[in-house]
Amino acid sequence: MKIFYKIFVVVFIILSIFILRDDINSVLGDVSSFLNKNIKNQIQKISDKEEINLSNKKIDTPGALRVVDDLLNINNKDLLKEHVIQITNQARKENGELFPLKENLTLNLSAEKKLQDMFTNQYFEHISPKGVGVGELGEQNGYDYILIGENLALGNFKDDEDLVEAWMNSPGHKANILNTHYTEIGVAVGEGQFEGKNVWIAVQHFGTPRSICPIVDEVLAGTIDINQNKIKEIEEDLSKRLEIIDKGVIYEGISYFEQIDQYNNLINSYNNLIKITKQKIDKYNDQVRIFNLCISENK
Repeated sequence: MKIFYKIFVVVFIILSIFILRDDINSVLGDVSSFLNKNIKNQIQKISDKEEINLSNKKIDTPGALRVVDDLLNINNKDLLKEHVIQITNQARKENGELFPLKENLTLNLSAEKKLQDMFTNQYFEHISPKGVGVGELGEQNGYDYILIGENLALGNFKDDEDLVEAWMNSPGHKANILNTHYTEIGVAVGEGQFEGKNVWIAVQHFGTPRSICPIVDEVLAGTIDINQNKIKEIEEDLSKRLEIIDKGVIYEGISYFEQIDQYNNLINSYNNLIKITKQKIDKYNDQVRIFNLCISENK
């Protein structure tokens, strides 16, 4: 009788283990499937960062202004960039009390390079024979701009006032001088031979630097990229672990239930990383929206 009882207990325990194991596998499969589905959905929600909109940088270049004939033989004074900037700002004050443009050394440099290139290659246009315009000149010299513009003038101007007056008498050039979106200016003036005549060429470069808009934290953007790559790595790891758990076998010396514990711990870490990354993306996207709005309002 005792032997029969012991046999019955052993058989009952064995059957219970198999039944319980099937139930555990069934429940675990359902839960794991649900978790993985939710994980993938969360990745879809946080995967996109908004883009900084620099595709619509604006360049203003009215036609190059030639002042000839009546001024060619006048004995003019030397033109000075400092005076041209001063008189330009005076014109802004007299036409709507506009704020003065700040002299920018980088724009001075790009204007000087344009001036020398026109004398050297004997052209008088906004675009050089090599296809370089004021936008490219600004970028080549490290001027990160939202808006950039150029005024050109050629002639024998009697003085700086006469030069600026000639620009102000031209609607397109006047619009550049009085543009309320510009904040900075660079100027270059020089005398030399052009088409066999001794003339002055003047260049004004106007600019609105990118720095006037709130910064977008590129370090934050880099952190988001790192986190998103880590999220993808963990997702692949979870998928592999789930396949092994579904087989219900000991893997690399780790028992079935220990595998489940590791899986659940990794799920928690995964979800925490998703939460943190989503917060960072929200913060980054807010910065991008503000920056893009600033750009659109300053063009």
